[in-house]
Amino acid sequence: MKIQLIGLGNVGRALIELIENKRIFLKSLGVSLTVVSISDSKGTAIDENGLNLIKVLKYKERTWKNFSNYIRDYGALDAIKSIKSDVVVELTPSTPNGEPGLSNIKAALLTGKNVVTANKGPLVVAYDKLVKMAAEKGVRLFYEATVAAHLPVFCMVNSCFKVDELVKIEGILNATSNFIIGEMENGRSFEEALDEAKRAGWAETDYHDDVDGIDAARKVVILANSLFNKKARLEDVQIEGIRNVEPLVRIAAKTSKKAKLICEITKGRDKLRMGVMPRQIPLDDPLATVNHGDMGIKFTFKTSKEIFVSAQFKGPTQTAHAVLNDIIKLGSMRENC
Repeated sequence: MKIQLIGLGNVGRALIELIENKRIFLKSLGVSLTVVSISDSKGTAIDENGLNLIKVLKYKERTWKNFSNYIRDYGALDAIKSIKSDVVVELTPSTPNGEPGLSNIKAALLTGKNVVTANKGPLVVAYDKLVKMAAEKGVRLFYEATVAAHLPVFCMVNSCFKVDELVKIEGILNATSNFIIGEMENGRSFEEALDEAKRAGWAETDYHDDVDGIDAARKVVILANSLFNKKARLEDVQIEGIRNVEPLVRIAAKTSKKAKLICEITKGRDKLRMGVMPRQIPLDDPLATVNHGDMGIKFTFKTSKEIFVSAQFKGPTQTAHAVLNDIIKLGSMRENC
């Protein structure tokens, strides 16, 4: 299976390392992966017989100096349109308007290529359009990594609960804000907790989307569109971040509860109620066990009732695992066709 990778940031590099380290395991599954192009913001490395991924990582650190396979100013769109592949893996940073990921995904689908992505932006602004394009072209669009890294979300609901009705989702879906709240539970102020999150690598320099609830709200939109088949937009989500959560954290501690930034989608008779906001939850709620930088989701079904999944979140490697799982699923589908 020939792969084109777009985006060589933390997740992209983690994915390359994972593919290289798992080659024997992948072979045992009958999946053979050949990375034929890798595009970053300045150009594209190309070898239609398969790039040497160890060399790619080495030369990327040297800003591609003396790497003969790298063509500067040959962008992702050029590579998508001109290079033969089976799958485009889109891992550029998420942005409010979805670009450049949105254009990359559209181009891949239009050329009849499957797409795997961890990029939230395009799915927030154009989920319906992208799903329709994939169906029209007879290809797949997989995005398991967009909401909670390696936590099973779409694969679990769509595979294991086909005959049940999903009525509610509650989740802790932003690791940065959860880390900050955890530090505040240890006695730090919001500013002190934010500084610690930056120092420990949990918060980016531009942390506003995390602490203001915007990142979590984008994930709510993706969940609503995919699992509830709605046409939700970001403006449909009631959003409150954690800048003023300090009093709630103190009150929760005194009343044997936990303060958490909760994402919620509740199915009503005619519409969904969607929100992201700090809440106090009792200690016997499974979401209360999701501490510091971890993430967790509680699904409520009409028949099966509550299903809860959580995991420790340790960064890009886990997101890369979810991306590779999606690639493996595509490989298995090709083998079974």
